[in-house]
Parts: sequence; structure tokens; C-alpha cells
Amino acid sequence: MDQQLKREKSNDVELYVKKQQLHWLLQITKAINYNMPATQLFEIYEIVMREQLKVQNLALFVHESQWKKMLAYGAHENFLINNQEVLETRFSELNQLQFNNVQLPDWVQGFESIIPVYHNERALAYAFIGDLQHDGISHMKEVLPFIHTITNIIVVAIENKRLTKDTILQAQMQREMELAARMQTMLFPAHLPADKRVDLAATYLPHQQVGGDYYDYIQLNDDELMICLADVSGKGISAAILMSNFQANLNAKAHHFTTLKELVIDLNASVNKSAKGEKFITAFIGVLNTKTHQFRYINAGQNPPFILSNGKFQLLEKGSTGLGMFEDLPFVNEGIAEMKPNDVLFCYTDGIVEQENEVGDTFSLEILMEMIHKNEDVFTMKDLHFRVLDTFNEFRKDTEAIDDVTLLSCRILPNL
Repeated sequence: MDQQLKREKSNDVELYVKKQQLHWLLQITKAINYNMPATQLFEIYEIVMREQLKVQNLALFVHESQWKKMLAYGAHENFLINNQEVLETRFSELNQLQFNNVQLPDWVQGFESIIPVYHNERALAYAFIGDLQHDGISHMKEVLPFIHTITNIIVVAIENKRLTKDTILQAQMQREMELAARMQTMLFPAHLPADKRVDLAATYLPHQQVGGDYYDYIQLNDDELMICLADVSGKGISAAILMSNFQANLNAKAHHFTTLKELVIDLNASVNKSAKGEKFITAFIGVLNTKTHQFRYINAGQNPPFILSNGKFQLLEKGSTGLGMFEDLPFVNEGIAEMKPNDVLFCYTDGIVEQENEVGDTFSLEILMEMIHKNEDVFTMKDLHFRVLDTFNEFRKDTEAIDDVTLLSCRILPNL
């Protein structure tokens, strides 16, 4: 009779425990469905473990960008070391174990069981369980499946919340990048000169949605045309913002300086004020007089453009250092060249001449100049760009572009 009463009492306790497990499983599911924050989910998890299951020793570590201790009580201090290098070593060691009849590492003291949580073969969390003192549970094995279930449910739910948040943030960033890209295109001239005196063409191929290259032209008067090609150090939004500031300053100030040297010195001050020494801009600025055929320029650290005239090249190297590299430019030299009818002025950024192909060869300035020489008689500068880029793409094939590619070319048309 006594044995039967004991069995009935044991069955009643076991039934009660099962009902409690079901109750808390439903509570956890509701909390997840109500989109409760991770902190509240961990609070529910602790209540179940500490108060319902009477787990005396518990530690839960979760991996997000790094391993973090989310919950712990009853664990010795050495176990709770928060040094990331130590944690990475420890959990890497656990990854090698199968947890079945193996000797656990010495640092896992005071715990009887380890519950790993994996997602897509990646360890998301480890729960360390020890010293269960529930009257209705005689052995840890009886409750481990339930602990394993709620640990997995909570950790995976939080991971899914994080992934969803990341997806939303990525979508927002993508929209912002698309907006920035559209805004950046507004910096470039909507139309290039198309008259009987000059043929001007430009091509811009951004490496990313938002780049750091920039080209422009400004009609100073009936006979003089200013052109500019520039490249901001670095990439992304910050480079685009600095370039937009540079573009605004150039367009606002181009008409108010009598010499290129004065303009470049002023632009250097503006870049220093905006970039605060964190970035700089390489730029080539030139003024072409379509009547006298004189071309005045300053090369501020840009890859040297060149003029092709009667089969001979002239590199345009005179100038200064990049803008924003120094508070005061150490030197500023203005160069002067002549551009006769049919001569070709060709400007480019380093994204084309530093590009490597699949075997490590560089496109190089020599290859570019050879391409221009072969095609100098093409009908328009736009056609010239098409041929250069065809050769460039054939050269690099499937090799990823390393940087933005910008081309700017000009030819004085002969008087008809």
C-alpha cells in the first residue's frame, strides 16, 4: 500500500512538473510572439531555471559579434572570466567535443551538463547547467530535454531577431546608398559642351554605389573653359560628402580668381577645413582657351594627364601636392601647354592604370597611352572612351575592379 501511495505521489509530482514545463514553454512562446526584447526573454529563462527547475548553477554565453555572458549565477569566478581571447579559446575547445562520455575541460567546474545551441553549423550559445535540486526530479537526465528545448527556442529566437534587425538595417543602408548615389550623379555636369570649337567627353564608372571620383567643367567666358578631375582618398559616404563640398567650392570660386594658383591655394584651405586632416583630394584643374589654344593647369597630386599632339605625348605634371595633405601647400607651380586643333587631352584616375588582371599584370599608363595613340583619329572623344574601356575590360576580364574609373578627354576641333 505504501509503495502504491509513493508511486501515485511520484506520478502526481511528475505530472505537475510536466504541466509546469508546458506552461512555461507556452509563456516563452507568447513572449517571442509578442516580440519582447532579448533582456525580457533572458529574465523568463532565468525564472524557469532558478525558480521552477531549481537549477542552482547556471551560465549562458551567446555569440553575437563576439562571445557574451548573458546570464550567470552560482558559477565560480574563474569560469566567468570576460576576456574575449580566453572565451574564444574555451568555446573553440568545446566545439571539438561531442559532449557524450567525454572528459570536460578543467575550467568547466561546478557544472554537470553543457547544452550547445547551433544554427547553420555555427555555435550560437552554450548553457552550463549544474546542481539541480527539484524535489520532483530525481536525475538531471529527466529535465535536460526540456532545458535543451527552451534554451534553443530562446537563443534561436533572439538570433532571428538580430538577423531581422540586420536585414532591416541593411535595407535602410541600401536605400541610403542609392539615394547618395543619385545625389552624387547630380554633382556631375548634366551636359558637356557640344559646339564647333571643342569636343569634351567624360565617363564615370564607380567601384561602389558611391565613389570618390569627380569631374566637372565650368565655362569661364566665351573663350575659356575650366575642366577638373579629382579623386578623394578613401571610399563611401564620407568621401562623397567631401567631394560634394569640393564641387560646391570649385563652382562658387572659379570665376573669382585671376590665377589658378590662387584658386588652388583657396581650395586647399577649404579641403583642410572640411576634412580636418582625415582625408585629402588629388585634383587636376586646367583652363583651356579655345581661341589662343593655350592650356594652363595645376596638377595637385593627380595621375598626370597627357596631351597627344602629332604622335607625341606631353605629360602634365606641374602643380602641387594633394589638397588637404598640408595646411599650407609647400609649393604650387602652374604649367602651360599648347593645344592645337585635333590634339587630344586625356585625363584619368588611378582606377584604370593601377588595375591588375588575373595574372597580376597592371594596365599601366604605357598601355593607356598606346591605346590613345592607336585611336586618336576616332570621330569623337566619346568613341575614344568606348574603345579604351573595351580594351580595359578585356584586359581585366573577371578580375574585380579595384577602384572608381573616371575618364575626361578634350579635343579642339579644327575650324571648318
